[in-house]
Amino acid sequence: MRLKYYTKPNFGDALNPIIFNKLLPGFFDEDPARDFFGIGSILGLPMVKKANKKIIFSSGFAYGNLPKLDSSYDIISVRGPLSAKALKIDQKLGIVDGALLLREFDFEKVDKIYDFSFMPHWESELRYPWKQLCDEAGIHYVSPTANPHFIMDEILKSKCVIAEAMHFAIVADTLRVPWISVKSYSSISDFKWRDWTTSLNMNFDPIPLAGLYSPEVVKAFLQRKGPVNILNPVYGAIASIRAGYEHVFLKKRVIEGFEKAKKSDPQLSSDSLFNSKVDNLMDRLNFVEQKYRKN
Repeated sequence: MRLKYYTKPNFGDALNPIIFNKLLPGFFDEDPARDFFGIGSILGLPMVKKANKKIIFSSGFAYGNLPKLDSSYDIISVRGPLSAKALKIDQKLGIVDGALLLREFDFEKVDKIYDFSFMPHWESELRYPWKQLCDEAGIHYVSPTANPHFIMDEILKSKCVIAEAMHFAIVADTLRVPWISVKSYSSISDFKWRDWTTSLNMNFDPIPLAGLYSPEVVKAFLQRKGPVNILNPVYGAIASIRAGYEHVFLKKRVIEGFEKAKKSDPQLSSDSLFNSKVDNLMDRLNFVEQKYRKN
């Protein structure tokens, strides 16, 4: 059985080999007959639909088209009640995101050195250098493409995290660090956030941040949208105008959004519900091992 996940550098997806290779040691190989899909908003993606036998464990739906479930799917659990409802499966299978299994890991105690740490969605980081604004706002910046072990250490060093990247909030909650959600771009899925937060009886009401774009991103966008021989001379001018507009108006709104976030009441799931959900996940993981482990 192969362990499959979205492989672009991104914190949430990068948790898959860390968690499942530890909790299912020696379980995975490169046999394409069966694929184990874990953490990630992947249920609507071709990588799942094209697999031969799909073992679905705590995955979520958010992007693409809903799969047509057939005998090639063995749904052990999904991320939350919204994914379960979308797939029209037993609501009891909408347990919680698999990243909560980090509860089973031993983390060293560290000093809290950051009042607030922020992580953008990985696509947001491609659009704008957010660290500059975090520095102005007095917030520690954490890249979603950094080493996942480093990120977990940074979470543990934080008194509170501000998250546009959902798994930054999920892991913070798992490590019992309070979190606050923000959102910069409409393309970021509300569905996946509500899928997770609903599973733990929490709310998703993100503080809006203005969406920013670097001049390089603006020029690349124009080159894709317009005839090169006509628009090419004005790419730089348009990008400069956009950058000036952001500098005068939008950056101030982002800083104000960060300040609002810092004054907001953070969330943390209840210990009892959190532990109940992880216990349920562990039971389902043991079921997978008993069913599919080769003798």
